Amino acid sequence: MASYATAKAGVSILTRAAARDHIGEGVRINAVSPGAADGPMSTLPGEAREQRDARLAPTIPVGRVGTLDEVAATVLWLAFEEAGFAVGHDLVIDGGATA
Repeated sequence: MASYATAKAGVSILTRAAARDHIGEGVRINAVSPGAADGPMSTLPGEAREQRDARLAPTIPVGRVGTLDEVAATVLWLAFEEAGFAVGHDLVIDGGATA
């Protein structure tokens, strides 16, 4: 877990540094850090989706695992011109787990 956490922290810091380096060129850099989502990283070896949901739901304040559509919608929002003031942000979408 330590190497995973270190890598995630590195992505967050790299996002901020790269954003500052390139915003003058009109390039906005942000990151999206999803929590438990309906993908292979949230499932233990041999675990069915229903088992995963039962294991994780109690640890997530919204009471469920996120969908890949929710992650994609977050990425798309950052791409819209309306999100143009978001620069160097690591947007955590985890159903309130780190709130």
